[in-house]
Amino acid sequence: MRDRRPYAPPEPVYRRPWSLAGLLDHAMAFLTVTIAGWWISILVEWAGIGFHWWDLPGAAHSQDVLRTELSWLKADFTAAEFTLRVIDWAYWGAQMLYHWSGLEWIVRWIVADPTLPYPGPTPLRQTLRHFGDYLLAATYVTQLVGARLAVVWLTLPVFLLMGLMGVIDGLVMRDLRRFGGGAESSFMYHHLKKMIRPMASVPIFLYLIAPWSVHPTLLFGPFTLLFGYFMQRTLSKFKKYL
Repeated sequence: MRDRRPYAPPEPVYRRPWSLAGLLDHAMAFLTVTIAGWWISILVEWAGIGFHWWDLPGAAHSQDVLRTELSWLKADFTAAEFTLRVIDWAYWGAQMLYHWSGLEWIVRWIVADPTLPYPGPTPLRQTLRHFGDYLLAATYVTQLVGARLAVVWLTLPVFLLMGLMGVIDGLVMRDLRRFGGGAESSFMYHHLKKMIRPMASVPIFLYLIAPWSVHPTLLFGPFTLLFGYFMQRTLSKFKKYL
């Protein structure tokens, strides 16, 4: 009787980052991080209201965070034309997420005049009005996440620049290792490669769920440097011969 081979789970399919499947994979990962960060930020804000974690009562905390971060955008960009454009992007992101999430329709339905032809179930509206602070906080948090997404788009060129620097430096180090007869380590390459995506997704996720005002430079600055570092180390360990 032949010995059965132990079951080995199939290896995940490798997708090249620049291929169509790789780009779709990156897009889905970004969408997943955005939706998860949005929902978690709302839940954290609601927990803060329920357990009295915030100094300001009710939805005033999320409103204050939104105002603070929008004021930072006005103060950090000195060029008048560029400042207005950035502020417009932030307000546009806040408005779009508030609109497409359905919260705008829910709020209008709750505060609508009950004498309208189809006001909806009155008991449900009255129940939701008792949780007005939570609904208003969700509205402010949704606008805050939309504004932060606009800031995230502004940080993408920094990631691209640091990644490009890492690619150039890494390829130079690879050629030096190749011509100098250095050892090749596929183990280091495959493990370093896994660290590249978290260096971009982790700061975005932390920025979206932060319940306090967080300056983007303090959060994205270290991660952009780490992104370039891991890109450089990964390509420096790339195999010598293609």
